[in-house]
Amino acid sequence: MPESWVIPRFLGSRRQELLDYVLCQEQQFSAATVSMGATRAVVEGVRRARILESLGNFERLFLDHLKPILGELGLEFGRIELQVTASNDGDYFRSHVDGGPDGTREISFVYFLHGEPRPFSGGELKIRDSTVTPCGDTLVLFPSNSVHEVLPVHVPTGQFADSRFTVNGWIHRGAALKGYLAGGSACPTI
Repeated sequence: MPESWVIPRFLGSRRQELLDYVLCQEQQFSAATVSMGATRAVVEGVRRARILESLGNFERLFLDHLKPILGELGLEFGRIELQVTASNDGDYFRSHVDGGPDGTREISFVYFLHGEPRPFSGGELKIRDSTVTPCGDTLVLFPSNSVHEVLPVHVPTGQFADSRFTVNGWIHRGAALKGYLAGGSACPTI
C-alpha cells in the first residue's frame, strides 16, 4: 500500500460553494477533540483547532466525488465519517494515528478546501516521512494507521475566513486494497 495518494482538482468549480457554506457556519464550529478511548476530550497539548461536524447539504456532493475515486484506487469502503476543520493562527495536531473509538478506520483523508493563494502559511500534513504542502482543492488519502500530524498554522490576520480549512474523514473497515495505479511512487497522483 502506498504511503498516500494525492488527487488534485477534487471538487473543481464546486469547491467555492462548499467553502462559502463553511464560512457561513462559523458560529457552529467547536473546539477540536481527540479520542480518549470510549470518550472524546479537548486536549490542547495534542490538538488545537475548531471543527464542524456536518457538511450539511454538501455531504452528498462530497461523497459523490469521493466514491468514484475510491473505486479507481481499488478500495472497497464501509461507513465514511466527515468533518470540517478550521485551523487558525498557532493551531496544530501533534503526531497521532487515526484509530477511532471502534478501531475500524482503514483510510484517512484530508481535503484542502482553502482557495489559492493561501491566506495562511504552515499547516503542512506530515505522513510518516513525507510532507504534503496544503494546496487548495486537493485530496490526500492515506492508511489510518500511518503516523501523521498537522504542523503549526500561521494566520497573520487571525481572521476565521483566512484559516486552513480542510474536510477530514475516515473510511471504515471494508476498505481493502485491491491494487493501486501503476507507478507506485510514495505519493501517487491520479
